[in-house]
Amino acid sequence: MGFRRSGIFTYRPYCDGCRACVPVRVPVAEYRANRTQRRAAQRHTDLISRVGTLAFDAEHYDLYLRYQATRHAGGGMDNDSREQYSQFLLQSKVNTRLVEFRDPAPEGASEPGPLRMVSIIDMLNDGLSSVYTFFDPDVASASYGTFNILWQIEQCRALKLPYLYLGY
Repeated sequence: MGFRRSGIFTYRPYCDGCRACVPVRVPVAEYRANRTQRRAAQRHTDLISRVGTLAFDAEHYDLYLRYQATRHAGGGMDNDSREQYSQFLLQSKVNTRLVEFRDPAPEGASEPGPLRMVSIIDMLNDGLSSVYTFFDPDVASASYGTFNILWQIEQCRALKLPYLYLGY
């Protein structure tokens, strides 16, 4: 029905005289990646995903600020405080997952590899709803956003959920 979530608030955009916000729902059983998308998926097959808790993590927050400053400079979220970030992404009244994506750890290293992307995903009865994804803006020629959508489609398939909700 076009509803989205931001923190604890659920909303559906509506502007008088404007219908530009069109909700996107992917029927995962019918979806087939095109050649460019398959290349993006292949480029990042080594990323390691880990489901974490909805809790503040300084490394995630730093990545979020770098992403906002590069991809959405001057948009108002590029200087979000810790509290604003937490209210936007880390508060939920529904079943929500935080998934981080990292490069593999260097051989022999005890620390995990560099953080590349974080995705906040709501678990629904009929699918997954992609709340927000942010990624390392400094990696040249990366296709993290495309990879993340394809990863979420595969998660829907694995969970036998018919839809992925992407927003507008």
